[in-house]
Amino acid sequence: MERPQAAELFERVRREFDRRGLLRRVLRLNLAGRTYSVRCDADCFSLYRINEKPHLPPGLPGWTVCRLGLDECFSLDQQETACPEPASPQALEQAAAWVQAVVALLDQAAGQQP
Repeated sequence: MERPQAAELFERVRREFDRRGLLRRVLRLNLAGRTYSVRCDADCFSLYRINEKPHLPPGLPGWTVCRLGLDECFSLDQQETACPEPASPQALEQAAAWVQAVVALLDQAAGQQP
């Protein structure tokens, strides 16, 4: 199977958020015991890891783990320990894994609603 380009992957995730009425909304999700802030709009999808240490200043201290747009792709790996070259095939592969995990979690949450 051919790897998607950044634009294709972004359009896929944008359609998923649009289909659910979640465009331009900030969501808080828990993936593998970690808390993330996720947002998708017409320009970009971003996934931000929230650092939940109580001694940090207020706000949303943390770091970007995935940012995807029509012509950009930045992504850490799933363990958040490696950062492939932006827009490289490895970054796209990692971004696709993040997108898949987020969409699966959204599907799971939708299945639990009455």
